[in-house]
Amino acid sequence: MSVEQDTRQNAHDGYLSMHNGWFASGWPSYLPQHQAMALCMLFGTATVRELRGDVDEVLEQLFNGNIGAFFGHASISLDSPVLWMDDDELDYAETDEEKDQIRAEAEKHQARCEELLRTAGLGVPTNIRELAGTMLAAGIASQQAGVWSMPEDIPGPETVLALTDDERSAIEDRRRFWDSSSAEHTLIGHLDEGLNRPEELFTSIDRLAKATELSEEDLRHALGRLVQEGEARLERGAARERAALEDLQAHERFHLVLDWEHFNENRITVQRGR
Repeated sequence: MSVEQDTRQNAHDGYLSMHNGWFASGWPSYLPQHQAMALCMLFGTATVRELRGDVDEVLEQLFNGNIGAFFGHASISLDSPVLWMDDDELDYAETDEEKDQIRAEAEKHQARCEELLRTAGLGVPTNIRELAGTMLAAGIASQQAGVWSMPEDIPGPETVLALTDDERSAIEDRRRFWDSSSAEHTLIGHLDEGLNRPEELFTSIDRLAKATELSEEDLRHALGRLVQEGEARLERGAARERAALEDLQAHERFHLVLDWEHFNENRITVQRGR
């Protein structure tokens, strides 16, 4: 199983673990998004740490029963209702009409997902405990003789749900996005763990691509993301003028200036699991 270890939460004696393939799998679009992500992290942690027991017992081992901190609200339990839409989504609406539209679209999305789950025989979850059962039935994780495991490649919703061609295409688009974002993770890992967070690096596209074992195209994408997020800037020449990524030739040397303070404030730092 391929995992990332998430430093946002430290469950007693170690990190929580998230399967690398969760976001690319397509399931976040067909399950209550945030609660399903939390359960995927729970399954991953139980797998990596070789914890035994059902979901209740694993949560007890990790949080001594205080699972509200894990799901984000102190009053939440496994018997709390699933949330297909977070109230935070309404914060972006400027008018009551926009809020009504967001609610209507969320209700339409929920109805479609419930229809797909029901038709597939997976069960429509009404609370978090049932959501865990639905995810197990879908093959996202499994438990045998008390031992948890997750597949190396999470089977996508298209393997069990009767999706339309447009829905399948949307999943493929999502996977292409996450495949490209893996290059960003690789570059960040090289700069962070490999080079111990330098304030700046004098390099070139071809040199950095070789050092990270990325294609030049993927490296340019990853660099572009860092620049876009305000975590890096590119400078060249004796006068150290700001350079545009698209203007740099593969062999042309430039200074990659990194803002790690901005990175720490805006990113979730991850460490690769074993």
